Amino acid sequence: MNEKRIFKFKVSLYKDIYREIAVSEDSSLHKFAEIILKAFKFDMDHPFGFYDNLKNPYKSSEKYELFFDEGSEYSDGAKGVSTTLIRNAFVLNKKMIFLFDYGDDWHFLVKCTGISAPETKIKYPKVLNIIGKPPRQYELYE
Repeated sequence: MNEKRIFKFKVSLYKDIYREIAVSEDSSLHKFAEIILKAFKFDMDHPFGFYDNLKNPYKSSEKYELFFDEGSEYSDGAKGVSTTLIRNAFVLNKKMIFLFDYGDDWHFLVKCTGISAPETKIKYPKVLNIIGKPPRQYELYE
């Protein structure tokens, strides 16, 4: 039987606030974004993307955006998050910025920390570890 590989990630909002997440290699980046946001108790109510330029995501050479999926003119050189699978965007130790809400600019550092066979009796995707209390998504406006 050919089992799908599991990709493990450390997703950091700040140094002391992060989540460890495991997802199947055939999950889309869109599904991965949903998992990240749920793990940080954010609503999925804004556009987002994954970018390879950690210092300035807007100058990335590799990018995956919801804008592309929606046919937006702003998706210059990007690929879609709905059609790109985890295995096609990440390799071991690769880092990307998950940029959520281009107005508030939430930057999550995403690092692939492991690739392995699935563990029995675990349903994926799975949040493996929760470290730190995340800020409220709209705390600036409350």
